[in-house]
Amino acid sequence: MKQEFVSLMKDAVQEVFTAYLVMEIETGPTVFKKDEDLYRPPSAEVTVIINFSGGIHGGVHLSAPLHSAMEMAASFSGEVYEQIIGEAGDGFGELGNMIAGGLQTRLGNRFGNINLTPPTLITGTDYKMQYKSNFDSVKQYFKCDAGPFFVEFFYYIDPKHRKS
Repeated sequence: MKQEFVSLMKDAVQEVFTAYLVMEIETGPTVFKKDEDLYRPPSAEVTVIINFSGGIHGGVHLSAPLHSAMEMAASFSGEVYEQIIGEAGDGFGELGNMIAGGLQTRLGNRFGNINLTPPTLITGTDYKMQYKSNFDSVKQYFKCDAGPFFVEFFYYIDPKHRKS
C-alpha cells in the first residue's frame, strides 16, 4: 500500500507543477517510516501542513528550504518576494493545499470521504510539533528549478473506513 501512496503523491505533485508552475521536477529518493519507529514530523525551514480527517486521519506536509519555498511561491504568483510571510506564504500554502487536494481525490475512491483543513505554514527551525506517534508515513523527495523539496503523506487508516 505504501508504494501505491508514493505513486499517488508523485501524480499529485506532477499535476500541480504542470498546471501551475513553469518548472520541471525530478523525483528523488523515497523514505518509508519503519513500522517500529514513532512518527516524527519533518524538520525543514518552511513546512505547509494540511490535515486529513474522515476515511484517513493524518495529512500532507510540503517542506522545503526557505529559498526553494520562496522561488516556488514566486513562480506560482508571478511576483518577487523578500520574505515567506504574507503573500508568499499564502502562495506556498496554496501549493501544498493543491497537492493535498490531488491526493485526497485519488484516495477518496478507496477510503471514502476525506476532509481537508486549510493550510498552516510553519517557518524557521526553532519549533516543535507533536502528532500521534502511531502515524505511518511516506516521504517523497523532489528537485525542481527552485531547489529541493519533499512531500510527506502521514496517515492512520481507520479500518471501518477502508473500502476494497
